[in-house]
Amino acid sequence: MLLRKSKDGKASKKSNLKTKKKSFSKTAQKTVPIVNACDDGIIEPIKGEFSKSFEFLDINYHAARDEEQVNIFARYCEFLNFFNSTVNLQITVNNKSINRHEFEKKVVLEEGGDNLDVFRKEYNEMLISQVQKGRNDTEKEKYITISIKANDITEARNIFSRMENEISGLLRSIGSYAKIQPINKRLEVLHDIYRADNIGNFSYNASMLKSGSLIKNEIAPDSFEFKRDYFLMGNRYARVLFLRSLPSFLNDQFFTELTDFSFNMMTTINVRAIEPENALKMIKRQITGMESNKIEYQRKSVKNGYLDAFIPYELKNNLREAEDLLEDVMNKNQRLFLTNVAILLMSDDKQKLDEQTETIKSTTRKHLCQIGTLNYQQEEGLNSVLPLGRNNLYVDRCLTTEAAAVFIPFSSQELTQPGGMYYGLNAISKNLIIFNRKTLKNQNGFILGTPGSGKSFAAKREMINAILRAGDDVIIIDPEREYTNLVRNFEGEVIQISSDSRNYINPLDMNIDYSEDPISLKSEFLLSLFETIIGGKEGLSAKEKSILGRCVGLTYQEYMQTFDKESTPTLKDFYEVLKKQREPEAEGLATALELYAIGNLSVFSKKTNIDINNRIVCFDIKDLGKQLKPMGMLITLDAIWNRIVENRKKGRHTWIYIDEMYLLFNNEYSANFFYELYKRSRKYGGVVTGITQNVEVRPDRVLCKVA
Repeated sequence: MLLRKSKDGKASKKSNLKTKKKSFSKTAQKTVPIVNACDDGIIEPIKGEFSKSFEFLDINYHAARDEEQVNIFARYCEFLNFFNSTVNLQITVNNKSINRHEFEKKVVLEEGGDNLDVFRKEYNEMLISQVQKGRNDTEKEKYITISIKANDITEARNIFSRMENEISGLLRSIGSYAKIQPINKRLEVLHDIYRADNIGNFSYNASMLKSGSLIKNEIAPDSFEFKRDYFLMGNRYARVLFLRSLPSFLNDQFFTELTDFSFNMMTTINVRAIEPENALKMIKRQITGMESNKIEYQRKSVKNGYLDAFIPYELKNNLREAEDLLEDVMNKNQRLFLTNVAILLMSDDKQKLDEQTETIKSTTRKHLCQIGTLNYQQEEGLNSVLPLGRNNLYVDRCLTTEAAAVFIPFSSQELTQPGGMYYGLNAISKNLIIFNRKTLKNQNGFILGTPGSGKSFAAKREMINAILRAGDDVIIIDPEREYTNLVRNFEGEVIQISSDSRNYINPLDMNIDYSEDPISLKSEFLLSLFETIIGGKEGLSAKEKSILGRCVGLTYQEYMQTFDKESTPTLKDFYEVLKKQREPEAEGLATALELYAIGNLSVFSKKTNIDINNRIVCFDIKDLGKQLKPMGMLITLDAIWNRIVENRKKGRHTWIYIDEMYLLFNNEYSANFFYELYKRSRKYGGVVTGITQNVEVRPDRVLCKVA
């Protein structure tokens, strides 16, 4: 329908039969622009035009430092410059509503049927309150869609194959990652837009690829009804908006704010490059026209007797901008792009749709931009928003590479992994950070920070997560008695190790699965132990090492037959074996060990009497004296290794936390043993975390600096 004013000023309607025929399709399927689709993800929207789509990961652009943002922006400009005039480029951000109750079920802790359920309930209440602070009822998916013209599908595949590696490489240089969308995923995205009342229920069948009509039958809504400034898809109301005008300066946060809403919407940037020679001709033509106007104004000024020529400010400003644009295109690696931004809003009723529209408009007004509604072009707008590579809108703006890159689609990376732990809120989106360290290739980590920055709090939060998720064990080395209350509250075992302690750990404990060659590994441990005891720069001689190796085999000879815990040897047994050796070096080694085997510091010469099998164990080493601390650290680490090996047989992970980790590096041998623990525990289900504030970075390695 076309509106025009009557003579009395009232609006009258003038019917236009052709307009009516264009506005209403005979069937809903005709509105869906799909001719054919292939199992490799290629869709043919119209005859002779083919599109392929990539889903890419977001990166932490707005949380990055200024120099990092500049680098990312420059890389994104290179990405845009890669595309020529034969390619239609679409960058799409799809805000999808998810069920908040279903999301809460994924993040809350399940009851374990034990005494810790009261803590789980309190922890779950905290998680749910954090969910409400962010936009956790909406998830964003981001796509890059490219569309080309080709004679047939074979030619299209060849062109796409040449472009895929380049696109993936350019995105990797930015820090993102792209993967090709398979056909079932592309059709699911379209299905969830067209049939928003049936999200998540798309059923893909390869037989539907036989013809475009079969695909349309599966994804098309029951009906379309296009009005002047909105339309209905089935029972859902929808509207397509477009970015009408831009200011001379625009912040790179604009596009993030434009897409940062917790309702269903899809935002698409349509980009098409202008060939450089055509761009130069167009700019020069505009400059020539403005120069002619300038000369005309100068001639009129002289004719009218003005001393200074009168040239309108707008003309001078436009001429200056055109000259700057010519300089950018010729000398600064800038290209020209025809660009538009279209937004699809969807809602259950018209009132909500109008409210969403006003929200979008008020956001753009803050940036001195204007949003317009596509009157009588809602069908064309819909097909230009969907990730199919189509651009049926004639509302393009001509922008340089840097101007087009202002609509940068990166904001902040969301991290929500199944089975993960809560690590806080995203600084940008306020969404929950749910991360599962077990999914990493190397699960080990560090908690680093300045004094008072919250290292211990971060460690305790992760410990509580691991404790409340039944199935894993938690072991803590606590040199400052900072975690004892936490462990006791969760019914864990606190083992206080000191010269007068009644808690004993036998350093000669050895599990049957200690290693493939347990005697060799235990020999290496005892060599480190003796080097710690003896001290000095020279260390053990080759003869002394041979004697110790022989004594290890003799000490474990009986135990290796049965692996009976009752027959586990102790440091005192090793001392007795060492005394029986005839070499004078053996006598010296026995004398060095005497203090720790039968003397005043014999706390480690007795059999283990603690509940090392409790799933939460804290080794309190605060009261270890200066003489016992290096030896105590070695023995504690060896006991932890025994626990890791035992848990591996049960299929359990072992979370190990070492606070004030720099203390381990006071002694070379404990540092080496810790290095081995860090390197080998990954294969045995160990998750090691070091906590320290003293870090020294060297070109070849990172060390914990001794305070």
